[in-house]
Amino acid sequence: MLNFEPNLDLLRQALGNNVQDCRAELIKTALGWSCVYRVILRYKQGHPQRDSVIVKAIDPKAEAEREFHFYQTLLPKLPIPKPEIHWLGTDDGSGYDVIVMEDLSYTHRIPQHPYQWTGAELASVLRAYALLHTAALPEDSLAYNWLAPRHESVIDFDHIPEQVDVVQRAGRWGSIPRLENLIACARESCIKYADEKMMLLHGDTTPTNAPLPKDLHAQPARPATLIDWQDVGIGMAEFDLAYIDLQPFHSGRLIPRSELSSHYWQFRAEIEGEIPSPEERAARQLHADLVMALWLTRSASRVTLRPFPEGTPQRAHWESQYDIIYRRLVELSDEVQ
Repeated sequence: MLNFEPNLDLLRQALGNNVQDCRAELIKTALGWSCVYRVILRYKQGHPQRDSVIVKAIDPKAEAEREFHFYQTLLPKLPIPKPEIHWLGTDDGSGYDVIVMEDLSYTHRIPQHPYQWTGAELASVLRAYALLHTAALPEDSLAYNWLAPRHESVIDFDHIPEQVDVVQRAGRWGSIPRLENLIACARESCIKYADEKMMLLHGDTTPTNAPLPKDLHAQPARPATLIDWQDVGIGMAEFDLAYIDLQPFHSGRLIPRSELSSHYWQFRAEIEGEIPSPEERAARQLHADLVMALWLTRSASRVTLRPFPEGTPQRAHWESQYDIIYRRLVELSDEVQ
């Protein structure tokens, strides 16, 4: 855990000297590189006040500054629902990058793991995706070297059988029929889509990272608000959709893939008008599904060799995700016959 806790000096620097007192509650950690607090505020009498803010501290030495850069440079340009950013800066005492932002818990519902989205909730997430993926950004916006690169550029197909073997020998996975065929198909589709137009991707949209409007039942067309951008990167939009089937706790698996895709492209059509044919949409999605599932074998083997500590959220994440990745690889083996 980071050696950091929000204090009155920091909150006054971010929000002004009218803050009289504050009380911080740790609500989320990422081992070794970030922590998130909800800070309850008390103001001097007679001054406007907000009840609480969210404070996220990021250790730049852990090479985890991507989210901080994103909030500085790209978020202001995006036409998507977003929390108000009160302050971005560096904490003098710790040297950590700090983001002070709106506490969405007053207007949004933030599910906690494990959680399965309903159809209406996932439609709200897909609306947010459609807005993100169609955002008109300045031409050089996707060239920042701190953005996560497209998956195709970092996957090492030659090492996948060895990575799968590590997880299988640990008893986490069974056999994967036609694994070499999966790899061959992914190699071919990587060539096919090598020059495809890139878009901005969130990269980690789970229920806890997609606060839902509290009035969603009354206004079903409202999009979710995406937060926690530490995996923001570039790629084909279909990779954000692929992760819905590959994230832990089966959060998006109650919704049939065909229904999910139909909703997403309907929202894209409302924004853009013209969308790819059903055949091309299916081919693009299969490419993203293949590459992402195979790409995750590297993480699975690494965690198998160096498990996260017992009782940590990361350990619970992988206890769930092992089976999800394995089942998706087996499903894809049938799909690409």
